[in-house]
Amino acid sequence: MRLKSFHGPNLTDAMRQVREALGENAIIVATRDDDMGGVRVTAAIDDPGPVKVAVPLAPFAEGSEAVDTIAEALARHQVPPPIAERLLASATQFANDDPVLALGAAFDAHLQFQPILDDKTDKPLTLIGPPGAGKTLCTAKFATRLTLGKKPVTVISTDTERAGGMEQLAAFTRLLKLDLVEIEDSHALHDLVGSRKSGHAILIDTPGRNPFNEPERQHLHALVKAAGGEAVLVLPAGLDASEALDMAQEFRNLGATRLLITRLEMTKRLGSLLRVAFESRLPLANYSVSGKVTEAPQPFNPVALAKLVLPKDSGFGIQDSGDKKKAVHS
Repeated sequence: MRLKSFHGPNLTDAMRQVREALGENAIIVATRDDDMGGVRVTAAIDDPGPVKVAVPLAPFAEGSEAVDTIAEALARHQVPPPIAERLLASATQFANDDPVLALGAAFDAHLQFQPILDDKTDKPLTLIGPPGAGKTLCTAKFATRLTLGKKPVTVISTDTERAGGMEQLAAFTRLLKLDLVEIEDSHALHDLVGSRKSGHAILIDTPGRNPFNEPERQHLHALVKAAGGEAVLVLPAGLDASEALDMAQEFRNLGATRLLITRLEMTKRLGSLLRVAFESRLPLANYSVSGKVTEAPQPFNPVALAKLVLPKDSGFGIQDSGDKKKAVHS
């Protein structure tokens, strides 16, 4: 499938360009008013042969294999058509034959990126999210990285209800020779955080919560307020896009300011991730591609995301290797 974006002063002119370039069999994917005026139409055609663009948006768009690579990747990841259309429209504005750089520039134009960095440890970091998202493992991952970097860290767990919740994190902290503090209520959490020395990193693991259940919402909101600092939403990749978006919006209302994505090593399609990032407006922070505690979540940036979306022969991707999938770095 080939996707192309056409711009005209009105819909009639844009559709004329579509028919001249792609023929009568073209499928209209999306239409919208363009930010620069006029109308933009994105159309698709199944014919894999070369396509002549009547009025290219930029030198990059005409006969560009990079644009075709991006379009095919977005379709393969089942990116919603309105989002794919906006990304393609932006990518065609960059005269660069490297699809990674072009798609990265498009992500940079439409998404926000705020990685969690080791040198920003002056505020408590609270990981929140639904049950089974990977909050406890990510807490252990960050604690491991800080400890190996010789930085003081306090690990707190408020997950006192789930069977085995404390034991899992305690096993990790024992290996790191760290004390694990168990907190049962928001008042005790507030007092403990207030007693920590400046420059001492604080990582807080919270119980998985249903963001649509009012008592669970209230409990989590109280913990987030008591901790201060910043709450990061942990979501596994591969969820249904609409369900994931609904959850992200609810957790944002509860105080989440950034998004950490887990289980990328088990996910083939990232359309859900992109929709959540686009529509929730939560900045992308980090992503995890491994269940190993020694492999910390990697920082998101526009190029890193582009490499995750594009096929491995474009520089980076998630590829099958036997029965496992791994991240392949260029």
